[in-house]
Amino acid sequence: MGMENLYDILQSNPGATVEELKKAYTQLILKYHPDKTPQKHNLPASQTNTEKFIQVDRAWKILSDPELRAQFDAKWYERSLVQDLPIQETVHIKDFDFDSCENVYTYPCRCGSCYVLSELESQVRFDIVCCETCSLTVQVIYEEKL
Repeated sequence: MGMENLYDILQSNPGATVEELKKAYTQLILKYHPDKTPQKHNLPASQTNTEKFIQVDRAWKILSDPELRAQFDAKWYERSLVQDLPIQETVHIKDFDFDSCENVYTYPCRCGSCYVLSELESQVRFDIVCCETCSLTVQVIYEEKL
């Protein structure tokens, strides 16, 4: 699973105002909320709806914060620029080391430098990461579950 387009999750577009995003968020959160989901024959709410609820909530938390939204927009744009670069390696997120002082994930590059993934980038599943020094790129693989 690649990087998630948070605007698609909220069924909005990048030019949407915070008010428009909030309206979309409210409609979707009501639609997918586990307590609001119609239950047939007293069965538990669909796991799919619960996962969608979590996904919508995460998208809103990022896009409603001006600083996080700007970071996401910049990363989405960067991803569109680098997605055509050749991928040198596919790396699972579990293979990255987490640096708690810097709040970043790092993975060594064969040039001696490293690939760096911020906490926000990992939350939105930023999937194409360039080396900080050379032109090599890796594709990051994440768990399927949210």
